[in-house]
Amino acid sequence: MRELGAAFFLHDLGKVRVDSQYINKPGKLTAEEMREMKRHPSHGFNILGNARELTDECRLIVLEHHERDDGSGYPRGLRGDEIHLYARICSLADVYDALTSARPYKQPLTPFSALKVMKEEMIGHFSPKLFEKFVLLFC
Repeated sequence: MRELGAAFFLHDLGKVRVDSQYINKPGKLTAEEMREMKRHPSHGFNILGNARELTDECRLIVLEHHERDDGSGYPRGLRGDEIHLYARICSLADVYDALTSARPYKQPLTPFSALKVMKEEMIGHFSPKLFEKFVLLFC
């Protein structure tokens, strides 16, 4: 549980190496800006590796939290069970948080609306079984 909690807390650590103008940009990112943003999982993985304070499992969660069940994620295009279970859970929580939080470029969604978007517009991003369990947390 320690590693899981630490990884969830640190999953976006690599953003410290991304230009803050990209992170706070009020509009759509350019292709180059998006390429830079997509480097943050690898940056976080490397930062934790250099610190040598947490386990390889924690580093994998940080590295894989943007991988998608259908293989459309990054940085490695992993799919399904190739993605660490805790990274798959972190991905669900991260997307839900992103949808329900105010950002410079969007208003927050209600919890129900966020879950609806995840179910209807993000087909293939998440394991159906894990998504179902995630939704049950709200019931």
